[in-house]
Amino acid sequence: MIDPDILDQVHNVDCLSFMSTLPDESIDLFVTSPPYNIKNSTGNGLKDGRGGKWSRAALINGYDVTDDNLPYPQYVQWQRDVLAEMMRLLSPAGAISTTTNGECKAA
Repeated sequence: MIDPDILDQVHNVDCLSFMSTLPDESIDLFVTSPPYNIKNSTGNGLKDGRGGKWSRAALINGYDVTDDNLPYPQYVQWQRDVLAEMMRLLSPAGAISTTTNGECKAA
């Protein structure tokens, strides 16, 4: 059972560390929009500072807690680790909704 003191809140923390404290099959719904590693993108121009479609994009400077510029293999592994942890936590009737690259995916 999840500690009721942490329910119904937004937790601005490292997701893997936080999820590791929760019991198996304890979450009914995940809604997430993970960092896109956009500063290491080859398609939108943020990698070279142009800003792509958004020349004044705040993401050119990165996020508060990450510069959003992981080497591609490290980024993919991090995404896999997050999804694996979500699958461990997902209740049998649960769902995951994630936004990636401007599209909504559900599992």
